[in-house]
Amino acid sequence: MLNKPFIRACASGALMLMACVPVAAQAQAQAQQQRAAPAPLGPSDFVTASLQLVTAIDRFDIGSVWDKASSVMQARVPKPQFIADTAQQRARLGTIQTRDWLSVGRTLITKANGGAGLPPGQYLTVRLNSVGQNGRMDEVLSFHLDPDGQWRLAGYALMAPGA
Repeated sequence: MLNKPFIRACASGALMLMACVPVAAQAQAQAQQQRAAPAPLGPSDFVTASLQLVTAIDRFDIGSVWDKASSVMQARVPKPQFIADTAQQRARLGTIQTRDWLSVGRTLITKANGGAGLPPGQYLTVRLNSVGQNGRMDEVLSFHLDPDGQWRLAGYALMAPGA
């Protein structure tokens, strides 16, 4: 036969266990969210992403670049225009011989500081110096931090070096 102190201890232990279950489930859910959350990105991640994007542009896979771009870019530049403009710009370089990154910079655009008509938000620009068979140009890729927390392409342009 079980004595009353043992039953009370078991009952209070069961209550404590029941109280801990939601906390444990909550902790497990938070751990899963933290694992699912992407790690913070550093400059080298953006250089790598930029090199992947310009490689797609080199292959003239420009439509898929636009498809994966930020809604900021898609709202400003229709897909056919982006494809035509980018193909024309990229053809000026010819076959790429070398490509090096020059800079990575981050900008916060607010309503107060304007931003050349860009919507407020966080932007990051990567500048690559590219040497092709037809000369040297800087490829400038801009990224926007979209509302879902993902950085996506917001612009691509070829510019004279240092411009």
